[in-house]
Amino acid sequence: MASDIQVRTKQRYVIEFITAEQIAPIGIHRRLLNVYGDDTVDVSTVRRWVVCFSSGGSEVHDKPRPGRPCSAATPHIEQRLIHTDRQITTREMCARLNIGCNALETRLGKLDYRKVCSRWVPRMLTQDQKTHRMEVCQDLLATTAHIAKFGWTVLPHPPYSPGLAPSDFHLFGPMKDGLRGQYFPDNDAVIAAVKK
Repeated sequence: MASDIQVRTKQRYVIEFITAEQIAPIGIHRRLLNVYGDDTVDVSTVRRWVVCFSSGGSEVHDKPRPGRPCSAATPHIEQRLIHTDRQITTREMCARLNIGCNALETRLGKLDYRKVCSRWVPRMLTQDQKTHRMEVCQDLLATTAHIAKFGWTVLPHPPYSPGLAPSDFHLFGPMKDGLRGQYFPDNDAVIAAVKK
């Protein structure tokens, strides 16, 4: 069975040949789909190679690239760096590991970590995190059940507008009316008046 690189190289030869017949890139892509099926390169790749061959290029092989490819057998040094300092940046990790940013992102993708609010966090929750979230949800459900048991009505209000909270509306208005026009020499006098 041919490797992916060999299949792509064969398709480049075909693209070069059909480009000489002055066929549009979408037509070339359709013909490649008929022969190669799911292994066909993307239509944008066909367009790029058509432009290359139309402008006089004839090289179908990839140019050699400097450096070695990212190996999958490397130890998870990144994970140790992340656990040591959760706020380490990708640039700092690249500098410490002496690798490129693309290689680092590939390796971090395999570890399933992502950056949230400048901290590295795993994409999957740990068992402790799942247990904690379940306890919080159970507490919330128990509170809701207690409110229903007492027959209280929960009034909707905007979550981040304390000036519009219903509790403030009923508490502070009458209190201010009772204290209006009075003079208090110190905080103790204010506290006593409020309690009264």
